[in-house]
Amino acid sequence: IIGNGVTSIGDWAFSECSSLTSVTIPDSVTSIGEDAFCFCSGLQSVTIPDSVKSIEWNAFRNCSGLQSVIIGNGVTSIGDWAFYNCSSLTSVTIPDSVMSIGEYAFYSCSNLTSATFKNTSGWSAGSTSLSSGNLENESTAAQYLRSTYVRYTWTRS
Repeated sequence: IIGNGVTSIGDWAFSECSSLTSVTIPDSVTSIGEDAFCFCSGLQSVTIPDSVKSIEWNAFRNCSGLQSVIIGNGVTSIGDWAFYNCSSLTSVTIPDSVMSIGEYAFYSCSNLTSATFKNTSGWSAGSTSLSSGNLENESTAAQYLRSTYVRYTWTRS
């Protein structure tokens, strides 16, 4: 249990806690540190509140049991490798607030078949502009996140 008043979940805070199945992050938290929940293979769901601005690199890496993640409307950046190898994750919604998605953020999320972008305009992966039409297609958007454009940092202008 993360207490109210906690403003940051530190680097490696819950790393390798394989028996952790769910986590409730209070509204006081503004950042989730590097490797904060990596290798929490039993973690099945997480809700990231609107107060969180950044999800740092490797934050949920190798959470192979993660089936559900709700990313709050305050998140502006999703770090490199943030959800790498979350092989049970089937869908994700990228809120309008997100301006950058790091390299390999959703790589090896082999069951990710649906990605909903709340704002599909102005995205690029590296130097490649991504069409709104492709990002409006949830299946295509998921493919882009998990494989096609994984080697690039995504930014929205």
